[in-house]
Amino acid sequence: MTENSRNLDSKNKKYLPSLIILLGIAALAAAIILFKNQPVETIAPAAESLEERFDSYLEAGKPVFAFFHSTNCQSCIDMMKIVAEVYPEFAGTVEIVDVDVYDARNENLLRRAGIRSIPTLIFFNRQGQGYVSIGVMEAGQLRQELATIKESK
Repeated sequence: MTENSRNLDSKNKKYLPSLIILLGIAALAAAIILFKNQPVETIAPAAESLEERFDSYLEAGKPVFAFFHSTNCQSCIDMMKIVAEVYPEFAGTVEIVDVDVYDARNENLLRRAGIRSIPTLIFFNRQGQGYVSIGVMEAGQLRQELATIKESK
């Protein structure tokens, strides 16, 4: 290597950190310009709580079936099967609020409803008047209760 090429290499090495910084700034500026005109995604509002949904149904004068249960008590599991069998006949005409009593987000709703035993079923007519049933309900009786609140005026 000649002396001139060695001097050129040492000069280049001296400017290398500055060159890297300048390239980084240029890349950052290009990214800002590129993404500046992109549509901004808004953060979706938090999902409506069951309590808010329940209140909105009642305020709208809709019939509501509130089903309080857990996923680990046998009576609740039996009732969940019956609800799964019968409720589809009323979907769209009777609103359901399906409440897992062990979900901490539902504590206020549990307090408001005064839940002490599960499964608890509460049937609200269009005027917001409720009828409470505790324990497993036969499919025919559930069908009748849902039909009653559906037809309420």
